[in-house]
Amino acid sequence: MKRISPIRANPRDSSELVELKQSLQLTQNELARAYTAFDYASDPDLTDSCIYEIRSLRSRMDYLVKQIKEREACLAAIGGRRARWI
Repeated sequence: MKRISPIRANPRDSSELVELKQSLQLTQNELARAYTAFDYASDPDLTDSCIYEIRSLRSRMDYLVKQIKEREACLAAIGGRRARWI
């Protein structure tokens, strides 16, 4: 799994964008924990539970990345600079 680099402080980021980035990092940490739990699960029901949790967290990460890209594209358009995620 590719890790997303830590949040870098950017004074131009809105509080909403900072919150999205923090949420993304928390979700990434939870996903790493879920993968570890999956690695150690021995009961089939527990394994299924880990798989559902991983899928849920990956969907949340996809949503957050999409939201961050949209916000940064808007900021880039307003500020006349290139977005970092695109």
